[in-house]
Amino acid sequence: MRNSPRKLIAALINLCLLLPTVAVFTAVIAAPIASAEATCDVPASNIPGIDRYFDEHSVEDGGIWWWHEGGGNDLRSLDVDFSTEMTIQNDSANAVSMELVPGYQYTFCIYLSPDQDSPPNMGAIGDVYLMTESNWNRYATSYNDREWTELEEDLENVPVEWRDLFVWLPFRDVHAYESVSSEVFSVAIDSSGSLWSSVDWFESGDEKYYLVVDGWDNDRSTDRGAAGGTMNVEILVDVEERTTLPNFIAYILIAALPLACIIAPMVIHSRYMSTGISEEDGDLRQVPYLEDESDERDGED
Repeated sequence: MRNSPRKLIAALINLCLLLPTVAVFTAVIAAPIASAEATCDVPASNIPGIDRYFDEHSVEDGGIWWWHEGGGNDLRSLDVDFSTEMTIQNDSANAVSMELVPGYQYTFCIYLSPDQDSPPNMGAIGDVYLMTESNWNRYATSYNDREWTELEEDLENVPVEWRDLFVWLPFRDVHAYESVSSEVFSVAIDSSGSLWSSVDWFESGDEKYYLVVDGWDNDRSTDRGAAGGTMNVEILVDVEERTTLPNFIAYILIAALPLACIIAPMVIHSRYMSTGISEEDGDLRQVPYLEDESDERDGED
């Protein structure tokens, strides 16, 4: 029983060293297989009550000054497929708002086509963005204030590191697909809620995301510009369950190696200091050679 604490500590050290490898191996096994070409396998008709899962918006009706009026209906977390169609007027934009949540992979298929009554001069080509609700408000504000050249001049005087507070950005800075007639992309949400979910002044719960189809010349220098006519848009959203690892796996990966580096030297030091110490006294035994040598010296004296 004396060695039980040592065995327990040794087992904990080995566990800390092995957990990162096991976690990484599990992540590789559990990760879904990526497809080279994403597609939207969406039913031909939506389920009843699909309007509780998404809303449609016009850029002309949004902006930061409308935030207190709410973002439309209280949507359900999106866990079903759906399809919808919109009409993008010249020099305008529309959006679909949804509550994207962890545990699912969302594949968006967007197809643009010219309207027969008012076909666009530049062709049915536009810009597609995925953005959060706060960025949608900035996006709509920039549309409504685009005639105010003074705002652009003032923004140029703002340091670059502070401009993110005033300009809109696509989700993760990458979900911007410009000058396209069709686009297919996928996204998965890692965490729900927001940093301000615990503050009453801000809305809590799952964050809304806006899929924007742009037909005007926005603030980005790489966008398409106004289409010069009306475009019809078909949007398909394919929702698939996604295997994810629990959040505590990340904490284990981060903490395992530092803990092992702290515990291992302590155990080695403890074993080194206890070397040679025994609780049981052994039998004393005289060494004959030393005893004989001592007798010879006494005889000479």
